[in-house]
Amino acid sequence: MREETGLPKFTLLLAAVNVLVYAYVEWNGSSYDTDFMLQMGAVSESLVVEQHEFYRLVTHFFLHFGFEHLFNNMVSLLVLGYALENVLGGVRYLILYFLSGILAGVTSIVYNVSVIGGDTVSCGASGAIYGLTGALLFLLILGNRKKRTTEVPRYLLFIAVSIYSGIQDPTIDNAAHIGGFVAGFILCLIMTRTKKMEVTYES
Repeated sequence: MREETGLPKFTLLLAAVNVLVYAYVEWNGSSYDTDFMLQMGAVSESLVVEQHEFYRLVTHFFLHFGFEHLFNNMVSLLVLGYALENVLGGVRYLILYFLSGILAGVTSIVYNVSVIGGDTVSCGASGAIYGLTGALLFLLILGNRKKRTTEVPRYLLFIAVSIYSGIQDPTIDNAAHIGGFVAGFILCLIMTRTKKMEVTYES
C-alpha cells in the first residue's frame, strides 16, 4: 500500500461535523441533558431494538456529552486520521470509520442487553475512533512483520493502558470501545486482502 501525501481532508471534515453538531446541540439545549441527547440521536437499547430506530447507530457517534468528551475524541481522531487516511485512501478510510462506529454501537447494545440487562444512553465518536486504533495496529503488524522493532509492543501497551483506564470509569462505554477496536482491526485486514495491497506502513 503506497502512502500518499496531503492533508487528511476527510478526517478534518469529520472533526468539523462533530464540532458543528456539538455547537448545534449546545445552542438548542444541553449536551448534558440525557432526554435532549436522545432527541438528537443518542443510542438507547430500547429505541434501537424495540422501536427499530436504527439511524441512531450512526447519529450517536456525532454526539458528545460535554466539551471535554468532544475535545478528547477530536484530538484522537486528528492524530489517528493523520496517520491512516492517506495510507488507506479516503473512501476506504470513511468506510472503516463508519462501519467501526456502527459495529461499536451494536456491541454496546448487545452487551448492555445481555450482561447489564438495563437500558442505557450512550453517544460519542470513540467507538469509531477505536476502529481506527485497531486498523493502525493491523497496519503496524504488517509493516513491521519482517523487522525486529518495538513499534508493535509499544502500541499494544498504549492500547492496553487506554482500555484499562476506560474500565476504571463506569461512565465510559467500554463495550463500544472494544467492539470498535475489533471491528477496525478485522475491517482493515479485509480491505488489504481484497485489494491485494502490499502494506509497508510504519509510524
